Formats: sequence, C-alpha cells, structure tokens
Amino acid sequence: MPALRVAVLATLLAACADSGVVSLGSGEVSVPERVDFLPTALNFPRTHAVHIINRSRVARTLAVAIEAPFSAPTSLEVPGGTEVELELTFTPTARGVATASLFLDAMEIPVTGEGVEPLDCGASGPCDLVRFDPASLSCVHTLQEDGASCSDELQCLEAGSCRSGVCAGQAARCDDQDACTADSCALGRGCRHTTIECAASTNACLAPTCDPLLGCGSAPVPDGTPCGAVSCALANICFAGSCRAVVPPEGFTCSPESACRGEGTCQRQACVVPQETDLHPRWSYVSNEGGFRFEGVTDAQGNWYWVECGGATRPTDPTFRCSAVSYTPEGFERFRTDVNLQGIPQGVARGTQLIAGGLFIFVADAATLVAIDLSTGALAWHGPLTTQASITHITALAENGRGTLWVTAASASERPRSLLSRVNAATGVPEGELEVDGEFGKPVLDAQGAALVQRTWLAGSPLASALERYEPDGGRTFSVSVPADFGQAPAMVVGDRLVLRDDSVRSTLDGAVLEGPQPVAWSVETWPGVAESARGRFRLSRSMLDSLPDTIGLHRADDDGRSQLLTWLGSEASDLQLTASGDALFLTVLGLWSVGAETRVHQVQPAGREVMSCRLVDDATVNPGWPLPLQLGGAMGFNGRWLAVRTTTECPACAFWGPPRLVFFDLGRTSSPGLCASGWVGPRGTPAGSSRAR
Repeated sequence: MPALRVAVLATLLAACADSGVVSLGSGEVSVPERVDFLPTALNFPRTHAVHIINRSRVARTLAVAIEAPFSAPTSLEVPGGTEVELELTFTPTARGVATASLFLDAMEIPVTGEGVEPLDCGASGPCDLVRFDPASLSCVHTLQEDGASCSDELQCLEAGSCRSGVCAGQAARCDDQDACTADSCALGRGCRHTTIECAASTNACLAPTCDPLLGCGSAPVPDGTPCGAVSCALANICFAGSCRAVVPPEGFTCSPESACRGEGTCQRQACVVPQETDLHPRWSYVSNEGGFRFEGVTDAQGNWYWVECGGATRPTDPTFRCSAVSYTPEGFERFRTDVNLQGIPQGVARGTQLIAGGLFIFVADAATLVAIDLSTGALAWHGPLTTQASITHITALAENGRGTLWVTAASASERPRSLLSRVNAATGVPEGELEVDGEFGKPVLDAQGAALVQRTWLAGSPLASALERYEPDGGRTFSVSVPADFGQAPAMVVGDRLVLRDDSVRSTLDGAVLEGPQPVAWSVETWPGVAESARGRFRLSRSMLDSLPDTIGLHRADDDGRSQLLTWLGSEASDLQLTASGDALFLTVLGLWSVGAETRVHQVQPAGREVMSCRLVDDATVNPGWPLPLQLGGAMGFNGRWLAVRTTTECPACAFWGPPRLVFFDLGRTSSPGLCASGWVGPRGTPAGSSRAR
C-alpha cells in the first residue's frame, strides 16, 4: 500500500512539473505561475479552477486573499499528497483589463481578466426565447415547439400557434370596447388606441362630449358662458344650450382677475377695470457659486431643483464641488447634497436636468450622470455614461415614462462622433448604446417611449441630415432625409404628429410630411418652445421684417391652419407654457439692459384675448429707484401658482457685477392660471423636464 501511494504522488508531480514550487514547512506546495481568465461579460461571474498540489504527507490549511473584482474562499484545506481545486471568481463591473494578486499564505500569483460589454440580444419573440449566454459571450435562441399557442401584438396577430419559431395567427382586432378611441394596429408597434377628437358644435353653447358606449355627442356649457361679443351694454350669454343677448346686471364681471389686477365690473353699462399694479417677488434666492444651473425642474408637489458648483477657480481643482439643491414652493430649503464629484464645467447644454422615478437626475463632469432621491436628498447613484474615449460630453436627457433615460452625447473632435444611449433610470446602468458619425440633436419622445431625433453628419458639402425614430429597445424604425438646418429639429409630439422647430409637421410613424413650415416673416431661431392644447398649439417668434421694430408674435396652429394672435414690442421672449385652461403663458422683455427696460408675464387665451399682462419688478437695485430688468428663463411650478425667473445682478451698463439669483413671483391662489394636466406643457414636455407629453 505505501508503494501505491508513492506511485500516485509521483504521477501527480510529473503531470504538474511546469507549475511553480514553493517550500512550505516540512513539505512542498505546487501552484500555477499565473491565472488568466477568458474575456468575461460585465456583471456576470466567471469561475476558474486553480490547481494546487500538496507534495507532503502533511495536510495544510492555506489562507486565501484577493481583491475585487476577483473573489475566492478565505481559506483552503489541502490534504497531504493530493491535488485540490480553488474556485476563483471574476465578476467585472467595468470594461477593460483588471489585474490582482492571489495570495495563498506567502505565495503570490498574478491574476488577469478582461471585462467586456454583454451583447444586446434584443427582445424575445412569442416563439423564440433569446438570451445572452455569459459563458460563450453569445446570444442563444430557444424555439418553442410547433403548435404551442402564441400571440404577436407587434405583428398584429392573435390566437396564433408557433411554426418553426414563427407565430402564425389571425389579424388582431385591437377593439378596446371604447367608442371614444380609434383602434388600429401598426406593424412593429402593436395595438394603438387614439383618442377621438369630437368635432366642435356650430352652436357655441354646446360643448363636444364623448361617451365610451355611445361615442361623440354634445352637452350644454354652463349657464352664463359667453357665446359672442360681451360688453356692459349687451352680452351674448349661454342659457340651457342656447345663446341669448341680454343686458348684463350692474356689477357683472367684464374683465377677469389676474395676479396684478382685480376683476373688472360693469358700472352704468361701462366696464370699470382696477388699475394695474407691479408684481413684486414673493421670495428670492441668491447663489454664492459661479456654476449655477437652474432649468425650472419641479416635482409633483411643486418643489424646485437645481445644481450649484464652486469652491475653486477651476473645475479640475480638488476643492471644486457640486451640490444638488431643493426648495419648497414657498422658499424653504429641503436639502443640499454635496455630490463629491468634480465640478460641472461652464457651458453644459440646457436640457440636462430632469426628474424620473423619484430621482432628480442631472449631468456632472460633462459625461457623468448623478441621481438624487427626491425625498431624502441622498445620492442614489452616479457614474459615467460610457467608457468610450471619443465621447466627451452629454448634450441632452429625456425620460420615456417607463424607467429608461434616453441620453445623447458627443465628441469635441474635428470629425464629431455622437452617442445615443439608453440608461436604467433607477440604477444608472446602461441598457444599450449606438455610436455614429455626426451629431444627434435633442430627442423628443412619443407616448410609446420612442425617441425622435435629428442627426447631422459630414458627407461632403453640404452636411447631410436625417430625422430618425428609435424604439424603446434601441431599434431604429425609420431614417428620412431632411435639410441640415435648425428648423428640422423635433419640438414636440402631439399624438402621432411630430411638430418640428419650423412649425412643419411630420408623421411619427414614418416621417412623412403632413404640414408645411411656418411663414418666413417670423424667425424660428428665437423660438423658445411650443405647447399643445385641445384647441391648437402655440409658438412664439420674433419678426424678421425690416419694417417692424423688435416685435414678439404669438401664433396658434390647428387643423384649420395657422393664425397670428397678438404682438408685443420686445427683444426677447421666454419659454412658453400651457395653462390648465388651454392658455399660453410666457414672458417678454423690452429694452434688455437699458434704462426703463420692462419685463412682463402674459396669459393669452386660444382665441387671442389677453387675460393677464403683469409688469415684473425685481426688488434688487443697483441705483436707488432703478429696478433691474429681469433676464429670461421663466418657469412655472408644477401646481401653476409660482413663477420663477432666472436673473442676475450683472449690469454692464451700470458697471456692476453680482451673483446669479432666482426671483419667485406668487401668481395667487384664486387667480393662478395653473398648468395643463396633459399634453406638451412646456418646451421639454413636462415640468419635470422629461421631453415627452404627460
């Protein structure tokens, strides 16, 4: 028997003659010279058996240690005269080569592994289950047995069966049993239920209605609703669905109340309107940091969110810090979270802050995303968008309402490259990305969560440009050629209609042209955004006619065409937002940086009646009696009561330079216009900045 044990040990030693040998006490242990893992997918573990031989007859217990992303048991029993396997695990979390040292008591073994991006295998089909196999780094398909029941909504099929991995069945009916929706099925998108817009009655005293069982109809508007010209001498008023001309009673409201003026009343058949007063700030906030970024982002409770960076003269300085800040609508600080990251450089694109899934998400370090919990202010996650060296900065964020961020990023090279990436909003983990030549514009999202974006690239002279649609899984549905100019950038989505910056309209389904562009007499370059109501969409533009002074025009478009509602003298206009009553709310500035400059907030009804025009006055002064003009950047709180205006005390004309500040105006509890509960409410869709309708 002893002779047999000696023979077995001799055979084992001969088989491992190329292994390193280290003396251990009275015996010897043989280990590999190094360990090299096969390429391993990120966040997937791969194991490697490390063979260890104890040449002595004495059992040994080895202490085991290794650093992440590698792991192993903390100790290993090696009986005398035997070979054992130590299971070493590599779980990479970042792309690239990772190295570490495996310690077995005093023995040190170099370990190397490479982390690679897992393949995006796409969605499984009804008869074809597809999954990523981390062992082979490939996509594996498993077909359902023939005859298995299936339905394929994306291919408009139901009550089908599998045949060689393909679902075959009858055409889907898509009937939701609702007479107020138009039901259809679009290949690649499945059933669609579009709300029917019931035609307005020719009788102004009857409002269109829709019953889920009976369909479109009409019902009387509330008694007292104007149905024509209204004056204190004669008013056309609805009663029981009919329009009647009556003499208004004394005290009849002839002009609505606004934040800066009480309601007008009829007195002796004349409309007496109180004198307008200036609107002063309810509260203000001054930032002590140079890197101040406010985009008017609010949550469902009306709390404000912004980012401040400072502490050093240069973002590369280790003392440079950034904080995520939140205030209540009334001006109380909720939290101020130091994110402990290198500062946000100046010039970060607007549109890089939003709220999604209970988190305030913003761009830091040019290509780093940060997420802060809305309730506690705690840092939820942060990380770089990509490890691709060619991508240097994020240009826009959008959120599809299903937990996924759409992120565009670009390079700063002479021949630019751009990235369109999908990121899990809850974790910050990338879900897929597409890198292309050229530049992606800012995306807008439709109700299905698809991104519509303009892409421009160098293809000789002139530039080439395309309007493209990308589905929630990252697949591109269409790419149609468009002129390479700013007017072809998407502005908003209304149902299946994509409105571009030049006010032309294309189909979200295939990119086909549905309407032509806006009149050329009005510039699109200063267009700050659009908003949608059931009675049309609004836009603001500046006159391009040499015969007119600086003039801001409010326009409305609907199925009957486009119309110019009102004009104001002014050099600038703010973003436009939609109120709960379907009115347009915005700011204009006349004579920016000049003595007597005037900033006003306007509210205009779809028919063109201006119901509010309040002069805004900033209480901060440089010279006594001379209020500073407010710079633009107005934003409404989610509940519509609060108006925030981004301003500064920078005044070149008066040789004064001060810190940036926010000025908040209270539009009143009773007269507040409120914000629209649905539709494209502002230039980025929702007050949360999602770039989609709500």
